Amino acid sequence: MSNTPQFISQGKRHDVVEIHRTDSPLVLSFPHSGSIYPDDFGADSRLTPEQLDFPSDKYVDELFADSKDLGYSSIKANFPRSYVDVNRHQHDIDENMLEAGKWYGRLLPGSVQAGATLFWSITNGLNIYDRKLTHKEAKARLARYFIPYHQAMTQLVEETRAAHGRAYIIDCHSMTRFDTALRGGKERPQIDIGTRSGESCASDLSDKMAELFEARGYEVGINKRFAGGEVTLRYGWPELDQHIFQVELRRDLYMDEATRARNENFLRVKADCAAILRDFKDYVAARDTHTSDTQMHDRRSS
Repeated sequence: MSNTPQFISQGKRHDVVEIHRTDSPLVLSFPHSGSIYPDDFGADSRLTPEQLDFPSDKYVDELFADSKDLGYSSIKANFPRSYVDVNRHQHDIDENMLEAGKWYGRLLPGSVQAGATLFWSITNGLNIYDRKLTHKEAKARLARYFIPYHQAMTQLVEETRAAHGRAYIIDCHSMTRFDTALRGGKERPQIDIGTRSGESCASDLSDKMAELFEARGYEVGINKRFAGGEVTLRYGWPELDQHIFQVELRRDLYMDEATRARNENFLRVKADCAAILRDFKDYVAARDTHTSDTQMHDRRSS
């Protein structure tokens, strides 16, 4: 019996969070690649599985799957972001989605018009629910999914930093080819790296990741479309040698956005991601060696 919190989907038990631990300062985070839908979701039954799944970062964990062979630790939410989005603040709730009555906590809603708050209300322009969420089920999603995910993430990051004196986290996501109509509908870069405008990691780390993608022919932006969400905000503390940046892969590179099927380029993109992770690991190892040598020299000089 797993000690990890579990939920029921199609009558079977599933772990809320999937964790892979290694002896490495490198961690990959997959907060939006979950594809197991809880039985109590209660979405509008008229939505197709493809429509309901549209917000998810489908296949991103597969694209970076070679990270395990490369010695990266990882954490993944197994539930979909539309059910409860762990990359949102716990108070980012659209009051209009809830039944009448006073919500027990704070309400600090963010992307209400886009339907992309803690509990998503819109998927690709369609309403996810034809009902209101009860206060009980909304709080239960926080208690059984959101909180366990962030407790597990915090523990993994703390273990990593305690063991190595530092932590390097890559928060892995995907994005549609074009901005939403609300944002002007412009084409996005193929890769976008988010650093909370330079606050969540040392700049050489995000610059190196951009350089590695560019070397393989990808168009790369840094903080062009997404600066990072709650995960980068919560865990990015370069002042403590705890670094995180978000990597957004444009979906049309490896999948059909409408059918959700892998396209003919999927294996090539996966191979590129593996090579980039390998090269980034080598860069971090050299960086850490240089840092250690510098610190030792400083101690001897003092």
